[in-house]
Amino acid sequence: MLNNIKAEKKPKSAFRQAEVSNRIFYAVMLIFPIAQFLVFYVGVNINSILLAFKEYQFEAGGVYTFAGFENFKKLFLNLSTMSYAPTLLKNSLILYFCGLCVGVPMALFFSYYIYKKSPCSKIFKVILFLPSIISSIVMVIIFRYFAERAVPELARILFGKEIRGLLENTDTIFGTLIFYNLFINFGGNVLLYTGAMAAIDESSVEAARLDGAGYFREFFFITIPQVFPTIATFLVVGIAGIFVNEMNLYAFFGPNAEGSVSTIGYMLFRDTLSGTVSNYPYLSAFGLVLTIISLPLVIGVKVGLDYASRAILE
Repeated sequence: MLNNIKAEKKPKSAFRQAEVSNRIFYAVMLIFPIAQFLVFYVGVNINSILLAFKEYQFEAGGVYTFAGFENFKKLFLNLSTMSYAPTLLKNSLILYFCGLCVGVPMALFFSYYIYKKSPCSKIFKVILFLPSIISSIVMVIIFRYFAERAVPELARILFGKEIRGLLENTDTIFGTLIFYNLFINFGGNVLLYTGAMAAIDESSVEAARLDGAGYFREFFFITIPQVFPTIATFLVVGIAGIFVNEMNLYAFFGPNAEGSVSTIGYMLFRDTLSGTVSNYPYLSAFGLVLTIISLPLVIGVKVGLDYASRAILE
């Protein structure tokens, strides 16, 4: 009888030890991401928010003092008098909607082509993903050479027409930059969409085939609904990045990009990079205003997409 009781206690004791060991493991593994979140998100953002209500005092020995809403007043005054402010907003929105209306559908179609293991799909996968693993500066140099020299030379050889470089011509520079940004982000989007499609249950695909569904019907009625959560994530991230996307302008032009092609993200990035300690409160106020504008948009889009995702999957 005593031996049976001891035998029953051993499994319980071993189970408790394993449970304690698992909890210790989880706690240790969570230390780094939690510390990273507290330092690089909470700490940085709290400091930025507080900095928006301060000003730098040279006379007081170079310290920040409370300034109330002075930085916000200065910001709104500058925006109201800045002649190219509407252009910055327009360019930022055009960049987002081009990515939404052109980049997302094309990425989905190419991902589906690769997912179905169509001819040359592996080669396309490598080619499309190459820009994502090559240095952005290298890609900018290659693309600049192509746009400035190769295209005019091709136009001369094929059509006998002399044209300016695509980045030199004011009529083509913005469209060229839009094309580059769609191209440079295309491979990463394709890779993620392809990964999501690879997780689709084959039984639903086989059932659609038995019902006579072709590739197009399978794409729109099976594949898209199954990967919609991934699509929704990209849409939410895109909304959050409207005001911070600098369109790789700094890599192309440094701090000297023309106002006609600049975005809000580029202006904020350029001014932060070249700013001094006295400019940081103003820039923090600018960032806080952009956050206040984009936050309800992001939340609204996320709630709507979550509702749509549940409706589609049901």
